[in-house]
This record gives sequence, C-alpha cells and structure tokens, in this order.
Amino acid sequence: MTNTTKINDNVFYQAYDRAGQGTILKAKHVRQFFIDFVESSDFGPEMSVLELGCGNGLFLRYLSKIGVEEFMGVDGDPRILEELPSNLVSVVHISDFTDFFVSDMANQRFDRVVLFDVLEHFSPDDAVALLKSITNLLTSDGKIVIRVPNMSSPLAMDVQYNDVTHRTAFSPGSIRQVASVAGLEPVIIRAQAYTSRYKEIRERILTTILSWFIAMPPKIWSPNMIAVLKKINPN
Repeated sequence: MTNTTKINDNVFYQAYDRAGQGTILKAKHVRQFFIDFVESSDFGPEMSVLELGCGNGLFLRYLSKIGVEEFMGVDGDPRILEELPSNLVSVVHISDFTDFFVSDMANQRFDRVVLFDVLEHFSPDDAVALLKSITNLLTSDGKIVIRVPNMSSPLAMDVQYNDVTHRTAFSPGSIRQVASVAGLEPVIIRAQAYTSRYKEIRERILTTILSWFIAMPPKIWSPNMIAVLKKINPN
C-alpha cells in the first residue's frame, strides 16, 4: 500500500512568485480597469471600494491614480507588503477572508467589492458562502465586480488550468447559478477588456469568423470574463 500525503493549498499559494509581479501600473492596465471596473459597474471616484485578494496591489494603484479616497485591500499573503508602495501599506490588511468578515473592519460598508481572479479558487458551495458574506458589506445599491476564467471559451484553458489552486471552472451560466443561490443577480456579464486595442480587434475578427462556422459558439470568447452582481430586489 502506498502512503499519500495531502498537501495544503497554502503550500501552492506560497509557490507564487510575488516579487515584482503587478507592481507597475501601465497605460494598458488603466484602459483595462476603466472598462472592466469603472464602466462596467458605473463607478464614481466618490464611492468606496474593497478588494478581496488584492495581491501586489495593481488595482489599488489604479484607484489611487484616479483619485479614489476610500478604499481597502485584503490578502492572506504577508509577502505582498514588500511589494506595495508606502501610500498603500496602510490600506491593505493581511488576513484570511473568514477572519476579516468577523473583524471590526467588516463593520464598514462598501459601494463596490472587487474579486479579481479570486472566485475560481473556491468550490461552488464556498463561493456562495463568500458572496453571501460580501453581500453583508454592501451599501444598499452596492455591487460586486468579479473576474474569473471564462470556461465557455476554448481560449481559457491555459488561464484555468495553469494554477492547481483553481477549484471551479466558471461559465456565464454557472456564474448566474452561484450568484442566484447567494441572493445576487448579474447586472452584466461580459468579456474582459484586452490591454491592447489592436489585439482585441484582431481576436474579434477571428472569433466572428469562427462563430460563423461553429454550430454553438460561445457567447463570450475572451479567456476571462467580468461579472457585475447586485443584491436581488425582493420586490
């Protein structure tokens, strides 16, 4: 009989190379965040933002650049503090999500909660639990902005399966299912904006041609998709 040892996910998270990753905000990132976040969720700089799983703070750098005054980041990896500029260290909290939700910091309410490349790390049941916890942090008209691999597209295989900590492969339909169980509904589900307008145009031409040939083409071709969720109106 062969003895096997279950490796904790934390071992794989620690294998991420944090050094220098996502530390320089470029014009291409500004374009992408504007389309995927500001435009998609109807965001204004007077609003408050919480990012869960902020990593090295690329999105937080963007919020600072556009003049947002009230924002917070949460991440479980203390190594990211070494990669953050001094003006962001004070707004980033190193904490497990579960601990964060029961802390005093969770008494605050946010207009937008952002999960970029986070939800795919959870099972469907845990994703529902996470979204329910986030719902308690939203203002009355608050929204959750999610980016996940889009497994309805064949272009997403490398994005989804290049990380062994990914637990769920989402499609537009399964995002709707998980959101519904969590008491949320999509405002929009759309393709992620590309960092290059020219690459986006070229891919759109190619996928338009492919869609003509394929009997059941995906509605969204991009490797990642953006979903903006809001609380279901009980009326």
